[in-house]
Amino acid sequence: MEIGEEEGVGPTKASKRKYGNMISGGDVSGKNFLMKETFEYAKERVKNRRENETIDEFRLFNNLLSSMPMAFNLFHPLMLLLKQDPAMVTLAVRSVFRNFAVFEVTEIGLEFIPTPIENYTKDKSAMDAYIKFMDNKGGKHIIAIETKYTDVLGVNEAQRCEEQKQMLIDTGLFSPDFDELLTGGKVKLTQIYRNLLLTERYRIVEGLKDSYSVVLSPKEHPSTEEEIKSVTKYLKPEYAYKLSAVSLEDFVNAMIQYLPEYYAQVYESFRGRYLEFEKVVLNP
Repeated sequence: MEIGEEEGVGPTKASKRKYGNMISGGDVSGKNFLMKETFEYAKERVKNRRENETIDEFRLFNNLLSSMPMAFNLFHPLMLLLKQDPAMVTLAVRSVFRNFAVFEVTEIGLEFIPTPIENYTKDKSAMDAYIKFMDNKGGKHIIAIETKYTDVLGVNEAQRCEEQKQMLIDTGLFSPDFDELLTGGKVKLTQIYRNLLLTERYRIVEGLKDSYSVVLSPKEHPSTEEEIKSVTKYLKPEYAYKLSAVSLEDFVNAMIQYLPEYYAQVYESFRGRYLEFEKVVLNP
């Protein structure tokens, strides 16, 4: 999609090389966002960054292919609408997550690190977005969402993560042979495991009824399906529902179908910007 901007440098501020997916001065123009309100919210989040938050300001404002600004474009409109018409947001969310007992959406957020981190995973793991909801009996749930666009889930293991590995084992979600593989280094504590751990720790600490980790990526994403399978094969069968994938196309189509016209048009713009492509080249 053309947005009438000159190429900017990337992938970092100190880079010298220009790329077609980078703009410059996005922190002033707001061209990386579909709504003026989302741009204002992004500036507010950067200005009021809390301790341990890992928001990359340069990427957020200037990288057109980054999943971080994409998540802001996806979920901030829902945050706004939730204040005006929670029933409409609930309807749209329920249509996407049909397997979850969504009775009433109560909160939606972005770039969320539960604090103090010592109570959760003791590292800087964050949810790209989350949706909190209640079931029809008043039970509280959270959907923790990892957004992916051209990037893949991290395959590197954090250093000094023995404590987090034990926490993951202690959730009781995995089969006994997984415990040995993880502590023996045969399975690495990659990003997808850290995301799942954060979600489960949040459920435990906050006393929620249930929690779900969801990867949200384009249908043709090269690695999401394999990454999900690489984890679910070790989950006990009764907990296989804890980790799943939803396609960006299905999510956006549901928003267009169920939301009021003004917001539906925002998601039409999202579809034109992010999903009407033949091939997106991975950013180095």
